Amino acid sequence: MNKTLMKVSPSLALALLALSPPLFAQIGQELSSYERLEDGEEYAISIRELINRGESAFRAEWTPQQGAGRPFSKGVGTPLSDMSDPLDFPRNFNRVSARDANSCAGCHNAPFGMAGGGGDFVTGVFVAAQRFDFATFDHSDLTTTKGSLDESGGHAVLHALGNFRATLGMFGSGFIEMLARQMTTDLQAIRNATAAGGAGELMSKGVTFGTIRRDRAGNWDTSGVEGLPPQSLWTTGPADPPSLIIRPFHQSGSVVSIREFTNNAYNHHHGMQSTERFGNGIDADGIRGQSTFLRTSNCGADQICSRQSLIAAIAPANLIKLNMYSDP
Repeated sequence: MNKTLMKVSPSLALALLALSPPLFAQIGQELSSYERLEDGEEYAISIRELINRGESAFRAEWTPQQGAGRPFSKGVGTPLSDMSDPLDFPRNFNRVSARDANSCAGCHNAPFGMAGGGGDFVTGVFVAAQRFDFATFDHSDLTTTKGSLDESGGHAVLHALGNFRATLGMFGSGFIEMLARQMTTDLQAIRNATAAGGAGELMSKGVTFGTIRRDRAGNWDTSGVEGLPPQSLWTTGPADPPSLIIRPFHQSGSVVSIREFTNNAYNHHHGMQSTERFGNGIDADGIRGQSTFLRTSNCGADQICSRQSLIAAIAPANLIKLNMYSDP
C-alpha cells in the first residue's frame, strides 16, 4: 500500500512548535489546575459558573508554590510555640495535628466521589490537635503545645490530644445556615421585646433555647439560656445585649457560616490563609498574605467565595439520592 508523506522543513516545524501552547508545566513547577480570578471578577460571572469554580477549587490539589503550608503558624492560626522549629519538609504534614491534606475533596468525597460529601474513617480529623505545632508524643519535648506537652503540663496521649471526628457530609449546609439565620432573628426579636425586670421564653420553629431575663436595672441574665455557645451570650451591660446568634457548624456550635468554616479549614488543613481572617504574611511562606490565591474583597477571594457557593448550593443528601435514580 502506497503512503504519501507530507514533508515539513525543520525550521517550519520549530516555528510551529514555538507558536503552540505548552503541553507541560516547567520542570519543578507544581501547581493545581485551578485558575484564579482577578479581584472583583467573582461578581461578573454567573452563579452557575461560580459554583462550577467552587467545585474546581474544592478538588484542587494545592501546592507550596500556591501558598499551601504554614511554616510558622498553628492550625488554630496562632504562631508556633517554638518558632525556631518551623513546619518545613519533612515536618510540613502531620496526620494528627495537621496540616493534613492537599485538597478538600481528599476527605469530603463520599458517596460516589462527590465533592462536599463525607469520608471514610481514614479521613477523620483530630479536632483541637491543631493547637499543637507538630504532634510527636516525644516526652523529651518540654515546650508547651509544641509536640507532646499539653496546657496542664502533662504529656498528651492520642485520645486526649485531639477529639477524633469523622469527615462530615456537607450536603444541605446552605439550608442549615439559612435556617440558623432565621432562628437567630426570632430569638433576637424575643430579646428585644424583653423589658427591664422581665423575661422572655426563647423559642423558634418549635425549638426552645431556655429563658432570657433582665433585672430592674436592665442588665441581661443569660444563665437560663440553653443550647447557645458562650460567645453568643456575652454581655457587658444593659446597652450591650447578648447576640443570641445560632452557630450551626461544628459539634460545639462555634462556627456561624460556611464562609467562616471555609476560612478556618483552609488554614487548618491546607495551610492557606485568607486575608479577611489573617491579614498579610501571617505564615511567612513566601506567598505574601496568600493574597495571590486567597485574597478577599467583600464577597471574598475566588476560592473562598466559589467554594462557599458550591457548599451552599449542594442539596440535602436525601434529595441527591432521589434525583440520582430519577428520569432525566
